Amino acid sequence: MIIIKGYNFLKNKNIYISLTKIYGIGFSRSRYICKSLNINFYKKNKDLTEIELKNISNKISFFKVGDFLKKIVLNNIKILKNIKCYRGIRHEKNLPVRGQNTKNNARTRKGPRKSLFLKKKINVKKAKKKK
Repeated sequence: MIIIKGYNFLKNKNIYISLTKIYGIGFSRSRYICKSLNINFYKKNKDLTEIELKNISNKISFFKVGDFLKKIVLNNIKILKNIKCYRGIRHEKNLPVRGQNTKNNARTRKGPRKSLFLKKKINVKKAKKKK
């Protein structure tokens, strides 16, 4: 395994695909890093020299990545919730934030369906116990 900035990379993967495993670096940013350092995109991690690894880690340090970026994102969401804006309220209710339709979709955000059949069944049992 090869370690860059505390992230473990497999030896047989291409460098530009491995860089995308870091939170905050996607395909376009990893390609930018490789282009600016004149590294072939399809070069395997095991073929990188120590100098190239140091250059990559130095280039990554210019970007906000990893846990630092996660803290920034969570802080931004917390601010939205505190000022009670529309987006903050949607975050609190675990509903889609960016205007998506929720009548038929948004199952990922809303969670599994709560069936009406089970609710009616529970209410019937409670009614029998009261008598």
